[in-house]
Amino acid sequence: MRANSVEQRIGGNTCNTAQVLTQFDHMNVCYMSAAGSRETSRDDSITPSSTIIHNELTGSRTILSHNDIQDITCAEFRETFNHLNIYDNWWVHFEGRNISETVFQIDWLSNKATDEGWRRQLVISVELEKPLRDDIECLIPRADIVFFSKIFAQHHGFKDAISFLKNWDVLNTQLKPSAKAFCTWGEDGAAVLDNETKTFYHAPVLHKIEKVIDTVGAGDTFNAGIISCLSRNGQDIKSATRYACTLATNKVAQKGFDGLSLI
Repeated sequence: MRANSVEQRIGGNTCNTAQVLTQFDHMNVCYMSAAGSRETSRDDSITPSSTIIHNELTGSRTILSHNDIQDITCAEFRETFNHLNIYDNWWVHFEGRNISETVFQIDWLSNKATDEGWRRQLVISVELEKPLRDDIECLIPRADIVFFSKIFAQHHGFKDAISFLKNWDVLNTQLKPSAKAFCTWGEDGAAVLDNETKTFYHAPVLHKIEKVIDTVGAGDTFNAGIISCLSRNGQDIKSATRYACTLATNKVAQKGFDGLSLI
């Protein structure tokens, strides 16, 4: 079989989110990830990569991923973070992988902010996309914002975002009292739980697209929309969810992430 075209991009969940966030003027984005060096890429530890086979007729995709390098340790995260300049407000977003080290990283960051008196100026968010990762639920009580994927909710037996946020027992017992949880559901929009007020909101997709062009990173784009909106003072959770849905919908209608903040 021959492909109609081939293109190469940088990627990964948090990298996709960072690419979108850099398009907003009020965001100062730093990205941290494990990658193979120029030297090791010639030996046995290459930079993590994914090959995505995209069917133009159906919009379906098949993803073949490979990663054999060590993920970021807490010591590496701590050393890097301590070299950054502290701004008035921090939003630190974690992908739900490398769970044991991510737990250490979040705990260290939260304790540091508490001890130094700026925990109220810090938002910690986590993405729980893949339900089969061991102990991934340990991240829920540590986050101020939790992003769930459709496949995560479906794995736990739910057929829509609202029922998942309302009725999943683990979420009800583990989510911080002041936290917010989001669940995306593709063309059916997204839902949010504000645990502080015990209120739920469903944001539908406000406009349909004529053709699905590129679904890769749609959920990552939604996350970026929420982060961008809620990091601004005065943005309410309902309008943030509607905006993030629109941003993700527009992402599906184009290749890549360029220009999304202008839409």
